[in-house]
Amino acid sequence: MTFENINIRNIVSTALSRNAIMIDIRAPERFLQGHIPMSINLPLGLIRAGQITLPKSRTLIVYCDTGGSSMQAARILAEMGYEVINCIGGIRSYRGSLTKR
Repeated sequence: MTFENINIRNIVSTALSRNAIMIDIRAPERFLQGHIPMSINLPLGLIRAGQITLPKSRTLIVYCDTGGSSMQAARILAEMGYEVINCIGGIRSYRGSLTKR
């Protein structure tokens, strides 16, 4: 399976236009330090373990710190049958506001 790549600066507009789920694949403590608004946390370890309960009818957009780990997550999710978009650059290249919880 293949997946699409986009620049992380386009993540929110792409998510809104495609009704996609934005997924931060970093560790929970990194997610809590700051993440893109409306994203959920699904760490790479859970993706590797196949612990996914997301609807296959929705596009998934994955991101991490720099873009390397999200590439791995995108491959795995695409192999599982999801429509996936990977963000190049990661959250370090994102210029929008972040949410902390």
